[in-house]
Amino acid sequence: MKIKTYRRTAQILTVFAIFFIPLLNVYELYFVKGTFISMDIGDAAMADPLAVFQSMLAAGRVNEYMLGSVIIPVVLMLLLGRVWCSWFCPYYLCAEFMTWLRKKLKMKPYKPVYKDTVPVRQSKFRYIFLFIGLVLMCIAGVPILNLISAPGIISTQAMLIVKFHYVTFELVFVLVLLVLELFYFRFWCRLFCPTGTFLSFFRWKKGMTVEKVRSECSDCLSCVRSCPMMINPMTMGASSHCNNCGDCVDICPDNRKEDTLKFTFK
Repeated sequence: MKIKTYRRTAQILTVFAIFFIPLLNVYELYFVKGTFISMDIGDAAMADPLAVFQSMLAAGRVNEYMLGSVIIPVVLMLLLGRVWCSWFCPYYLCAEFMTWLRKKLKMKPYKPVYKDTVPVRQSKFRYIFLFIGLVLMCIAGVPILNLISAPGIISTQAMLIVKFHYVTFELVFVLVLLVLELFYFRFWCRLFCPTGTFLSFFRWKKGMTVEKVRSECSDCLSCVRSCPMMINPMTMGASSHCNNCGDCVDICPDNRKEDTLKFTFK
């Protein structure tokens, strides 16, 4: 079974959960509660590390409870890489749907041509964007980056729909992003998403990575063409750009004969 099948199952279950959790709360079942910004599962608290960082930066002090709430997300990031982005983020699923829709509409190809300089430019752009957002947050005293967190917005809107039967203007922001996805290939995830960028700081090279385990391959570059993050999986599987979606592993024709491109733990 292909990795994408497992990944799609995880994505669909995540979307189901963001509606089902508030429904449980409506019926006064509170074992699980919250959104992707901050969630409680029993006595365990989990929060978006970027949201926690912004709160502590704005307050000018370290909050032990808030710091404890990022332990699980950070440990998962260290062990499994950026699987949050490709396996669980609801916006990523929507972005993939827009790519599928483009194909159905028979729109012209719009994925940029891969060059070695592309990942470098992407890194500079997204880190600068994150830095500017944090500076503005410090000036305004408001967690600005939470307001443009696509997964956080989707999760919050799902809660509002289930509990209160309305949505807020924040949803328009996500809808605009999705329309733009039709014209600019995965632009939000590659260049802007502050959540994904911040999580990439916790990328650990000894965690799960895509690795070329056999020196010889057909050099068909199928993995490069399939990568949604515009990197070369054969050489950059351990980079902060890779979100461990597994598309390159699925498409590699050499894997059918002998393990060539695989998920590994170093």
